[in-house]
Amino acid sequence: MDIRKLEAFCKVYELQSFSRAGEAMFLSQPTISSHVANLEDELGVKLFDRLGRKIMPTQAGDVLYESMVTIFRNLDRAKAAIEVLRDRVVGELQVGCSTIPSHSILPELLKSFSAKYPEVSFVVHTGDSSEVIKKVSSGDWPVGIVGKRPEEEELTAKLLARDETILVASPNAPWLPAGGEPSMEELVQLPWIMRIQGSATRMVLENALNKAGYSLQGLNIRCKVEGTCESLAHAVHGVGLCFTSRLAAQSLLDSGEVVRIKVPALEGRREFYLIHHSGRYMFPALKAFVEFHA
Repeated sequence: MDIRKLEAFCKVYELQSFSRAGEAMFLSQPTISSHVANLEDELGVKLFDRLGRKIMPTQAGDVLYESMVTIFRNLDRAKAAIEVLRDRVVGELQVGCSTIPSHSILPELLKSFSAKYPEVSFVVHTGDSSEVIKKVSSGDWPVGIVGKRPEEEELTAKLLARDETILVASPNAPWLPAGGEPSMEELVQLPWIMRIQGSATRMVLENALNKAGYSLQGLNIRCKVEGTCESLAHAVHGVGLCFTSRLAAQSLLDSGEVVRIKVPALEGRREFYLIHHSGRYMFPALKAFVEFHA
């Protein structure tokens, strides 16, 4: 249905006059009459009874008007909300995060951002880097934080944080070699906790192993897990070696629940990026978040 015709119907209903409705809407009476007649044809019912010079809404007219009052009220609210979104940093923002930034970067970022922009709320989605990149690229999520620079041309990436990749294990693990510095030959025989495919951390490990002349498939993988927290929890209990982010493991290192296993060939640096789709319209909340520096 054409909203202009519905507006004309409502004005006629309220003023009980085609001519006064035309004056109120700055339209001619024939135009108002045409709009109402078209609505009646479309609905297949009479909306007004013409009783001489007087018009009276039919039962169908009453039903339509009651519904339109609610619809127009909701439209007014929507317009007002959009005006607020357009002009102020408000609203709900969905953020996709790979597991390490979800636990070790985003909380502090949201704390600082919320102190400056308290009218923005968040829905945080956690997945591996590949999933987050896919969701932001498809437009499902407006912004994400991942552990690798995306290759997709439509995505804009901004360096957000730097980190180290390290190997940790429980100091009480019975299989841990004395001295805590195993050779690569010893290392591949020890039990490992492995992140699932799609994890940026796993990709970093795979590349490091390949450079050292080894492969992921050659490791003694005892346990496969989805997230960083799970891998570290298993490491604390001595299930296996855990290749992880220093940011994520720091509190456990400080408490002594895990120790760092020094393997220079596998250690390195990595970066986390804030990504968003360059083709999306940026309301103030999204723009402020993308440009914000904690």
